[in-house]
Amino acid sequence: MGVLGVTSVLSAVALWGSSASPEVTTSQGPVPEVAPTRWSPAGALFDGSPDALGHHFCSASVINSPTADVVLTAAHCVSDGTGTPVRTGMLFVPGYIEGDAPFGTWTVTGAVVDQRWAADGDPDLDVAFLKVERQDAPPIEDVTGGFHLVVDPGSVNDVQAIGYPSFADAPLIRTGATARKSEHQLELDAPGLYDGTSGGPWVRDGNEVVGVTGGYEQGGTVPDVSYASYLDDTTSNLLAQLTGR
Repeated sequence: MGVLGVTSVLSAVALWGSSASPEVTTSQGPVPEVAPTRWSPAGALFDGSPDALGHHFCSASVINSPTADVVLTAAHCVSDGTGTPVRTGMLFVPGYIEGDAPFGTWTVTGAVVDQRWAADGDPDLDVAFLKVERQDAPPIEDVTGGFHLVVDPGSVNDVQAIGYPSFADAPLIRTGATARKSEHQLELDAPGLYDGTSGGPWVRDGNEVVGVTGGYEQGGTVPDVSYASYLDDTTSNLLAQLTGR
């Protein structure tokens, strides 16, 4: 991960709007009736159970998909790249803010990564798609909305990179312009993203995901630059593998 200054923390209201409601709960069941906002597809991945969230360890976002139940993150969030099985069973909490889950918690029931990542952690393929479900709830995209996945976005993109640092219960956003590090990597030259923001979306024009924090050095190890695997036809094929469409 790169490093992101604390001064870039945005207020909860500015990002997600007010979600205070006595009906909000982390347990499974019908989702609270909270209107989605611009950034509501973005959220954090947690250990634990729906009734007892553990620690969040990565970031992710809902994307538009034929099945409306798909979340995008970094492959290294669900697979260590040494041939072990892809991890499932964790929880995705969209719009999470200061202990509040305005759109409920969603269980990861399926996940796919490229086999070349699974075998040896190829940094050019640090992308994963997750299937999420919640008991007695419609598909997550119907609840939060979703970002549009852009394949082959080009080298230069003005983006807002969103993520949840492991030390904070609020999202951070970093704004900057991407550049091409290599054929299969984008970089974002700005004070980067703390540990925990891996898998968070790089959003162009408010609703288009052109990358996720990850890739080279699993997103970067120096303060001033972060990375993302370049999204291409391999990414589209991976999504189709999960949805069957």
